[in-house]
Amino acid sequence: MPRNAAAGPALPGEADLDAARIDAILDARTRALAARVAAAPARPTRALLLCRAGTERVGLPLEAVAEVFPFRPCTPVPGAPAALIGLTGRGGLLVSVLDLATALGQPAGGRPEAAGGHVVVLRRDGPRIGLRVERVLAVTDAVVEAEGLGRRAVAGYVDAAPTGSRRESDKTDAGFAVIDVSALLAPLLAAGPSRPA
Repeated sequence: MPRNAAAGPALPGEADLDAARIDAILDARTRALAARVAAAPARPTRALLLCRAGTERVGLPLEAVAEVFPFRPCTPVPGAPAALIGLTGRGGLLVSVLDLATALGQPAGGRPEAAGGHVVVLRRDGPRIGLRVERVLAVTDAVVEAEGLGRRAVAGYVDAAPTGSRRESDKTDAGFAVIDVSALLAPLLAAGPSRPA
């Protein structure tokens, strides 16, 4: 292989490298890099809205969220299921506000009206429904493990802190449940008004 004098001094063993040997080295390097990528396949992630509901951290699928606004007092609905806090107006439309912690079966922690928090309005056909949460923590991309696991309204779990958090200050090492919004709402929508015994 002819050497250009302007290229600098020859490296030890460089004289032994011909075009075929260089191609073989580059091919081996390419195969090694490709094998390294193949050994660690990318796992699909889901975009989630990470919230605190009662004492738990939960994730709501971001595609199911229409908007988030600060919680404000609601008009109670007589005979409604326990999880229904009441009705509020948003953009000229009524929104039924459910307490997410109560809907998930957590013990009631007092009056939600006094607690503040946020309302996560769901993107869905039919009546507008919002979920009251104590706090919206972050939007994150996470790998969702094990579908279902027997808990109603749970689509899966995230084992540890999500790596793609868009708000790094809210990350912790604890995992969280991912809510199946349709399964959560199904019994509440079917319940209708409760009747006195």
